[in-house]
Amino acid sequence: MGRFGEEPLDFFTNVYTTVPPWDVASPQPALIDLIKAFPPQNPLLDVGCGSGDLAIGLAQLGYSVVGVDFVPSAIEQAREKVAALPAEVAQRLSFEVGDGLKPSLLPSKFGAIVDTGFYHLFNEADSEPFIADLAQALQPQGRYYLLAFGVEFASVNVPRAISEDEIRSRFTAERGWRILALHPAEFLNRVGPPVASVAACIERM
Repeated sequence: MGRFGEEPLDFFTNVYTTVPPWDVASPQPALIDLIKAFPPQNPLLDVGCGSGDLAIGLAQLGYSVVGVDFVPSAIEQAREKVAALPAEVAQRLSFEVGDGLKPSLLPSKFGAIVDTGFYHLFNEADSEPFIADLAQALQPQGRYYLLAFGVEFASVNVPRAISEDEIRSRFTAERGWRILALHPAEFLNRVGPPVASVAACIERM
């Protein structure tokens, strides 16, 4: 069983009946800072995109972005937001219901994959196949941008802590990765102070 019960879709579908705690109505600043410091090549994929704020923020910066989430209501909310955008921004966006753990199944390869709060939803053993799939989904020199919790909470149905040591041990040169940036960051939320987190930009060699 995963961190969110036997039926994670049921759990997250229920979360999206209200405004999720991680939905702060704008992209996470730490992720946008990484994008600006290490600009990616188009197109971009937002895994676990939720209601689309990160993807929309990236499209407003000029990027072409596909957002994928397994919660249909989250994708519906994202598409509603797109409908209210200027046409030149909206045309750079696409939102699809799908499995963010398997980006290689999508029809194209990506210049970058962005991840705010997706990787940390899975136990370490479950996330290993995801890393392998990332490698297949990225173009050569494609980049993976990650923002994840760096602290563990003593409660159920919460993300796990991701350490800098874990990132270094799993995204290695032997596996075809190069870490361009890895540092402490903050993850904003609606229900309390920012959560201490880790941010990374990792390039596929």
